[in-house]
Order: sequence, then structure tokens, then C-alpha cells
Amino acid sequence: MNCWFPHLQLRPRRNYRGWLQPVSREEEEVVLESAIAVRSKILPKISVIIVTYRSTRELPGCIDSVLRQRVPVEVFVVDNASPDHTPEMIAGYGERHDNVYPILNTENLGLAAGNNCPIGRCQGEYVLILNPDTVLPDGSLSQMANFLDENPDVGVLGPQNVYENGTRHVSFHRNWGLLSVLAWRVLPNRIPRFLWDRFSSYKLQDVLFVSGSCLLIRRRIYEQIGGYDPEYFLTVEDVADLCIRARNTGNRVVFFPGAKIVHFTGRSGAQIPYIGVWQGSRGTVYHFLKHKGAVQAFLVLSMLLTSIAGRVLAAAALSVFKKQYRTTCGIYARVFWNLLVRNPIWGRGFRPSRRSMA
Repeated sequence: MNCWFPHLQLRPRRNYRGWLQPVSREEEEVVLESAIAVRSKILPKISVIIVTYRSTRELPGCIDSVLRQRVPVEVFVVDNASPDHTPEMIAGYGERHDNVYPILNTENLGLAAGNNCPIGRCQGEYVLILNPDTVLPDGSLSQMANFLDENPDVGVLGPQNVYENGTRHVSFHRNWGLLSVLAWRVLPNRIPRFLWDRFSSYKLQDVLFVSGSCLLIRRRIYEQIGGYDPEYFLTVEDVADLCIRARNTGNRVVFFPGAKIVHFTGRSGAQIPYIGVWQGSRGTVYHFLKHKGAVQAFLVLSMLLTSIAGRVLAAAALSVFKKQYRTTCGIYARVFWNLLVRNPIWGRGFRPSRRSMA
């Protein structure tokens, strides 16, 4: 970030004869040190948190779009032990930009826990949770920050998400119940995606939760509720839980169409297909157990097991004709077994902590 300090600008002086006298090297060094000192005192308005895993393809566009924003930012890039060159790429950004801070984990903590890593280090008034497969158009971050500045009762804000071609896609939900699970977890994803994208109302409105692809939250609220519940690993319900707990502090959760971001959907989860399916299913059961009780959680578990069993049978039948379906069959078979024996309803270590219920 290049800064200009007009009050520190060097100008030639006139000596006692009225002639222009050049500036000395010592004076240049003093002014440069003063400029660095002034710059170091500029606190970021927004602390940006980006969690990566094998994100070399999309990360440069994401970080560069953040650094081009007019609002002062600091960027924490948390890598969850990517086996490719993502850690080296992140370290390079940290070397080139003094407001980019790499956090390189030695194991994959999951998306929720990864977003919690910078807690305690953030200095911004607001925290932006951002997926690496997103790009911020110029000025979008200022628009979101200005909205929170002007609406102190809003604690969480989500912008309008658009596909790469500029078409709007749904990035919020007004409720999340059994019908939502039926639509988004049981039916093929392209069906609810088409229906929600086409028929959702994209007006300014209060919602249950906004998409975790780009979410702006007040830092005091983020720290007050302890960030994300780390029991969620990689699932849409992690942000639903975050927004619910933020609402419980007396603040609103708002979908704000006045700002837009480009979201290249599905790239992050596509890197880890088994973990995406398994942790998505487990996270859904855990979410209903935490917020709806054991009865609804058991209903959700039954729905998911039935759906996954059907996909195993379908993939097994198709694998006779195409070998690629053997991998799909194996993934869903493993997910079915793990969900049957390791689900949060009777599994150990899945009870929500007091801090996550705040």
C-alpha cells in the first residue's frame, strides 16, 4: 500500500542570498523515517481472514482484489497444511506486503477452526471472513464498511454474490430446517441451486444467516462469541451457527445487495471430495443436535443415510459402464459407514461447548 504524506514532502529551501539550496541526504533519511512512523500508526479498518487449502489457482486473484480496496486492511492468510505450493505462495505475499500475515498450520484444522486462528491479533473494527475462491470488485469493501458504520444495530453483513458471468446466486437463508436439509442435502445440488438462484428475493433484508464466502462482522462481536464453533469442519452450517450466536447478542444479520463479490462456487470443496461430503453431512447432524434437539437431529441423520445409500447404489450400477463412478461409490460408501457409527448423536467429542453456545 503506497501512502503519500503531504506534510512530510521535501521542498528545496532558499539560503540567505535567495538561491535554492538542495535537500541533504540526512534530511531525506529523517523524513523517510518519519513517513514510516506515521504509516505504522495507521490502524486497519478491516481485518481480513482467508483460510486456504490447495488454493494456488484462485488465491492470487482474491488477495490482489483485497489489497486494491481503498479501505485500510490487514490480511491474515491461514493455510491448513496444503500439500501443494499454497504455503510458499502465502509466505511470498507476506514478504512483499507488510499488511499480509501468513499463518501456516501443520495440520488441517478445518475451515471453522482456521477462521479462529487470528483471533486476538486482529486490530480492525470489522472482521471480513473471505473464501479464497472470491474476488472483491473495487470499492465493495468500502460499501460494506460504510453500511455497518451507518447501522450500529447490524452485527453481521453479507454482500450479493454473483457467478463469474455476473449472474446473481443465493448467498443467504431466512431459515434452516428439515425442508432445507431435504433440498440442499438430499436432492442433487443443481436443483435447489437453480430454484433458489431464480426465485430468491435479492432485496435488503434481515436473514437467519449469510454466506460464509464473504461475511463482514464487528470484531467485538466476533471475539465476544469466540468466533466459529470448531466442531464444524467444512459445512454450510458453520456460518449458520455463527450468525445465530451473533443474533443472540442483540444484533441484526443483514443481506446487503448494495455490495457485490464474485464467487467461483465449489472450488474449495472440490479439492477434497470425501472430506467435503463426510464433514458436510456430519456438520448438518451436529447443527440440528445443537440448535434443534435430538429428535430433529435423528430425523436429519435418517434422511442423510437414506440419501447416501441411494447414491452408493446408483454409483455402483453406473460403475459397470464408467469406471469413474467407482471412486464416487467408494466415497459415499465411506461416508455412509462413518455417519452410521461416528455421527454426533451418539459419538464422543461432539457435544457443543459452553463457549460455542454463547
